[in-house]
Amino acid sequence: MTGRNVLQQALGLLGYQNMEELTGQAEILQRGLMAVNQIYSDLHYLTTLRPHQPLADLSEELLLSERAAGDVMPYGVAMLLAQTESDGDNQQLFAELYNRKRSSLSRTDWVRETMPYGRWVE
Repeated sequence: MTGRNVLQQALGLLGYQNMEELTGQAEILQRGLMAVNQIYSDLHYLTTLRPHQPLADLSEELLLSERAAGDVMPYGVAMLLAQTESDGDNQQLFAELYNRKRSSLSRTDWVRETMPYGRWVE
């Protein structure tokens, strides 16, 4: 999945214009790239310990699971886009949805040692 796919989903969720109508509006696409990169970074560090490389262009592939990229990320991008458009109702709605979906993801690259160790003294 690419950044463009995520941005298009987010715009659809918001009921804004679709990507084909926005191609001449560089400012909106630039804000879209910044929103995609911000949420991409958030989800990347939530799910892995690998170093993160932001997208330089919306046509680049996201290095996230299909669930994170397709099911969680559009809600976060929609939240940020609504905020930049001063659309408070949509921003609040998508913030709540994003946080709920985000909480269902977990980091699976490592396990923390939680067993107690040492000796018992009586």
